[in-house]
Amino acid sequence: MRNTAPNARAALARFCVTFLLLGVFGLPLLATPTPFDLNMDRVKAGRFGGDLTKAKTFIVPTVILYVSESGSVWAMSRNGDANAQAHAKFHVLGLDKAFVQDLARQIQDDLIAKLRAAGYTVKTYDDIKTHPDVVGHGRESPDNEAGLPTTSKESLSWIIVAPSDAQTFDRPIQGPAWWLKGVAENKETMVLVPEISFAVPQVYGESTTGYKRAEASINLSPAMKLHVANIWAVDGKGGTASIMVLEHGKRLAAEVTGTLKKVSEDKTNFTRSWGRNSSDYVFHLDPQAFSDGVLRVGFAINTMIVAQVRKGK
Repeated sequence: MRNTAPNARAALARFCVTFLLLGVFGLPLLATPTPFDLNMDRVKAGRFGGDLTKAKTFIVPTVILYVSESGSVWAMSRNGDANAQAHAKFHVLGLDKAFVQDLARQIQDDLIAKLRAAGYTVKTYDDIKTHPDVVGHGRESPDNEAGLPTTSKESLSWIIVAPSDAQTFDRPIQGPAWWLKGVAENKETMVLVPEISFAVPQVYGESTTGYKRAEASINLSPAMKLHVANIWAVDGKGGTASIMVLEHGKRLAAEVTGTLKKVSEDKTNFTRSWGRNSSDYVFHLDPQAFSDGVLRVGFAINTMIVAQVRKGK
């Protein structure tokens, strides 16, 4: 955005990086995660030939978590001769493979237990792992330092986490459940695959303009959000059903999940009215706060799934 100013020399370019560090110290260690209040107005269910409420048997082959591990965010503002740019890169430390895979396993096991407690037959990966469709299906290849596969979207890099390497299936374009319809075999059996995405830390750009000035900033917060969740289902005849949980705004998975540390900063003034600020950060994860946030969201989503399924009873 450009701000016309009668005097180019008077134009200002201001830039800053703002961080919101909310109560990083003194975080209590919780034995049990505090329940997450799922907003049902943000839950959207749909189906195309499949019906979760008609199923008598469920197959839960895996649970997939996506967690942001790094990113690069820009903010730019123009106003006449004033031109401001802000840039921040971040990398999350502490997303160790065994640690995050165990979180996926706990969410998977919780879903299986809740479905069985509701009276349904549930088959697990161990029950289907010798099926030809499962044996012949590819797995995601690890490509980061922790030995986990990653994917990129929305200027962020996300790790892909399943309870085990064997359960980190290649994801076809049709979604993570469709290729397993042959394993389901009949209309009353449904494959159920939850995918849950967590964004941490929060990094976003802002730009403002005023009289003879332009401002750009990057804001960072140690909070963790439920970014989105998708529950994919398919029966043995190819009928599908789905549940989407949209981002929950200010209902955070965790208010503080670690500490941010600036490791480098480069301030460059190209002209008297054009400047750029670029900074690099590392985010040191707090394992207890992170696991509590992930589990309380995952467990709440599992409870919601079972409630949706039980509508047929």
